[in-house]
Amino acid sequence: MDHDAVGLRCDLASCHEVDFLPIKCHCNKVFCRFHISPDKHICVSLDGPSKECTPVAKRQRCVLGDCDKPSLGGAISQEVDAQTSSTGCPKCLLSFCIDHRHPDLHSCTGLQKQESDEQKDAQHILTRHFSNPPSHTPVAVRRSVKPPTDPKKLAQIQKVALMKMRHSATAGDPRDKSSTVPANERLHIKARLKVTGMPVQERLIWFRKSVVTGRALDLISTNLGIPSSYQAPLCLIEESVSDPSSCSPLQNDLLLSEQVEDTCTVILSALPRSRSD
Repeated sequence: MDHDAVGLRCDLASCHEVDFLPIKCHCNKVFCRFHISPDKHICVSLDGPSKECTPVAKRQRCVLGDCDKPSLGGAISQEVDAQTSSTGCPKCLLSFCIDHRHPDLHSCTGLQKQESDEQKDAQHILTRHFSNPPSHTPVAVRRSVKPPTDPKKLAQIQKVALMKMRHSATAGDPRDKSSTVPANERLHIKARLKVTGMPVQERLIWFRKSVVTGRALDLISTNLGIPSSYQAPLCLIEESVSDPSSCSPLQNDLLLSEQVEDTCTVILSALPRSRSD
């Protein structure tokens, strides 16, 4: 499958990055999340002779909690094509900013209702068709889903996963900004907390490819809420799907990008006793 068929390319000449959820500006061009603001692409509608042609409305704030970013509803023309952009969540119909527009990023009540309705429909079908069980129990053969072995398919799957991750990952280092660090200089990972006595949680994070693993360890600890009073030594471990028991801690003195790849899962855990003694 040609990856260009998924999403659209940003119309900014210096970008042209494929975006899964491109946004159409009131100047009738399509841009990615980083260049949708009129001041980011020198919007021609701002220089037009007539102000009657789709004026720029004052942006409202994202409705999610304490987020102070502008919502998409105030930045996009009402005449935008519904197939290329959205001024709100399609499930709960509320207006969010670019970082919280996806239903799974704002505890969408519409998504929860849809899942509940789907469960009720599935239960109804089971009750209707299997209310009188047969005299014998059929044996169900479960097949484990194995990842494809074709290198081309694996590369395509990783490419799509990376494109999705770029939309929701946040900078692991607060000093880094998406607008100043090119996409090809970022390493996107899923950081997962697995420390005894603390709830398991995950966060999508990106770092500069030049970050040292020890520095990434400190930043991931902060992002996952490890208190400063926590005294046990921590380490980063790359998750292995094939053999989790064979994983060993990453070396803190090496670059993180030299030890893990884009879209991988990195576990923040307590350092094994054999390494900390």
